This record gives sequence, C-alpha cells and structure tokens, in this order.
Amino acid sequence: MRLPLLLMLMILPVPVLAGAWLQEEGRVFLSYGATYQDDGRLDGSLYGEYGLRPKLTLGAKVDIDMTDGRSGDGTVVIFARRPVGRTDRPSRFAFEIGIGSTFGDVSDPLVRTGLSFGRGLTVRDKNGWLAIDAAVDWAVDDGTDTYKLDSTFGVSLTDRMKVMMQVFISNAGSSTTTTLAPSVIWQPDAKTPSYQLGVEADDDTVAVKFGIWRSF
Repeated sequence: MRLPLLLMLMILPVPVLAGAWLQEEGRVFLSYGATYQDDGRLDGSLYGEYGLRPKLTLGAKVDIDMTDGRSGDGTVVIFARRPVGRTDRPSRFAFEIGIGSTFGDVSDPLVRTGLSFGRGLTVRDKNGWLAIDAAVDWAVDDGTDTYKLDSTFGVSLTDRMKVMMQVFISNAGSSTTTTLAPSVIWQPDAKTPSYQLGVEADDDTVAVKFGIWRSF
C-alpha cells in the first residue's frame, strides 16, 4: 500500500517562500509533501495559500499520518497573514494568526500565532533567500502548547534548480526535537510544478522527503 500512496502524493501539487512573503492578490499556491521515515511511518502535508488582498493572505495546512494506507492522527489549521512594516525592502516581516485542531484518536482545539522574517540574498552572484518562522500552537483545552522555530536558507543555482537547507526546532512540554532537512528543488520549465527531493534527520529517525508545489 505504501508505494501507491507515495506515487499519489508525488503527483499532487511544500513552499519555498512563505512566511514573510505574502501571495499577490488573486494568486493561489498549493503544495503537497510526503515524508517516509526509516521506521516505516508515512506522513503527508497539504498546504494552500490565497492572496485575498495585497496585504492579506489566507491559508490552510493539514498534516496527517498515512502509515497504514489510510487517514490517521493529524492537525489542521486555517490562518491569516499580514505584513509588518513596509514590503518594498529586502527584509520583510509578517505576523500570522490561525485556529485549528488535532484529529484522530484525540481532538484538541488550538490557536496558532506566528511571526516571520524573510530576506532576499545574493550568494556568489546567485539569488538566494533566508527565512525564519517562529510560531506557537496554544492548546485551548488541557493539551500541551507547542513552540516552533523554522529556519530556511536557499540558493537558486539556475532558473530551474534550487538548493535549500532547513532546520526545524519544536518543543512540546519537556520534549525538544531538532530536525535538519537539506533538499533540492527542480522546475522543468516555467509552466510546470516544482519538484522537491530531500532528507530529514533528527536524533531518532531519518526520512526521505518528496514535495510538489504550484502557483497560479
């Protein structure tokens, strides 16, 4: 069952630029990612954004455990993002607020707050970017608050090829996890989706990561 699931996930439309960068008005961004761990766990992530106004982006994200070939435990969040300060500078800031819930065996509502920083860079005559996204999932009931800090550094090697290094730090209660995630992004041409292939590694697991995303 897992191979057909992986193939299905790969043909669906993981954002490179999100966070501090808002969608243009009327533009849509869709992405899907699949992560297969060395212990046999398969996770899927569906993400979408819509530029409702020049300074307002709406979005949603669903993370789900698909290990057994069916929908398992997961989290769904819908959110709104607005810029902080001017948007015509190299450095950009944005804040985000959302509501959501875990689902599956346990259903706990949550409120998400976030602050993002992003900056375009030039690295050896190549275009690049740096993004730092901090967020907290506040448990509404008796659950545990989760604190997240995600960092991304990427470089466009060519018009069609990018490389990216990400670091994800997550803390829930007394548990803190740090994940390293290098990847390569390839876009065959300007009208086709972008494809991502990478790995994720923390203290306990190593995973292969696939992703496809599209804007229109």
